[in-house]
Amino acid sequence: MRVLCFDIGGTNVKYGIIEDGKFLEKGLFDTKAELGKAYLNNELISLGKWAKEKYQIEGIGISCAGTVNFEKACIDIAPDALPNFSNWNFRELFKENLALDCIADNDVNCFAKAECVAGAAKDFDHFIVITVGTGIGGAIVMNDEIWRGKNYNAGEVGRMLIGNNKWENIASTSALIKEARRAGLDVNSGLELFKLYDEREELAIALVNRFYDLLGIGMANLVYVFNPEAIVVGGGISKREGLINALSHYMNSHLPYGFRNTAQVVGATFKNDGGMLGAYYNFIDYQKEKNNG
Repeated sequence: MRVLCFDIGGTNVKYGIIEDGKFLEKGLFDTKAELGKAYLNNELISLGKWAKEKYQIEGIGISCAGTVNFEKACIDIAPDALPNFSNWNFRELFKENLALDCIADNDVNCFAKAECVAGAAKDFDHFIVITVGTGIGGAIVMNDEIWRGKNYNAGEVGRMLIGNNKWENIASTSALIKEARRAGLDVNSGLELFKLYDEREELAIALVNRFYDLLGIGMANLVYVFNPEAIVVGGGISKREGLINALSHYMNSHLPYGFRNTAQVVGATFKNDGGMLGAYYNFIDYQKEKNNG
């Protein structure tokens, strides 16, 4: 089955034609959210028409931030990056314009689905995914199923309170850079700060270790609540050598006997393509359920 999958972000929209878990073609275009929902709908429909003609696609899979109603394939509450895109019904859009069915889910849930089916979590039944970047995203998988919650808001781990602060406000990569600049380091990215860390600059070492510790505190809280087999760490930082061992150390330093070393910390397999792949696997499962129902 060939599926056109979109990963919709505030800056750009990634798309790919996927068959049997492999990309036949992929690309991206600017979101231009300031032009509104009608503009982006036209872009999605145009690509859908192209993919239907060239690849004979059989459906559409969507990955997008925000509160996504999985049953209706609709964004109920728009993400911060797309503030005017609430009540965005993808299933209606593609059925009316392309006569194609559609499935949609939150972007981190899609990422978790890809890791579950073909990535770092394929051997786990109970795990948590966190993505560390501008914020901290999360997804919860129990008994090999995404747990979306009553209002499709489950997994918003970045909003957890650590002291009086949201976890993502003190332990995301963007928070780390802000803290480094406040401390007097002339850095504009995680790469620049970690370069200083690798060069053994004392202030950089202190800041990064504190960052690891703050991530470890939040991860320890997730262990207390969910008792997962693993915590899968994604985001650009996840590819950094030594990160996974550091996070495992700091997480376990906040856990007592009986909880310590019960959850593996593993790096995510997928990076830029994880959302699209998860959307693809969601669509495949959705079609199987419809056909068996």
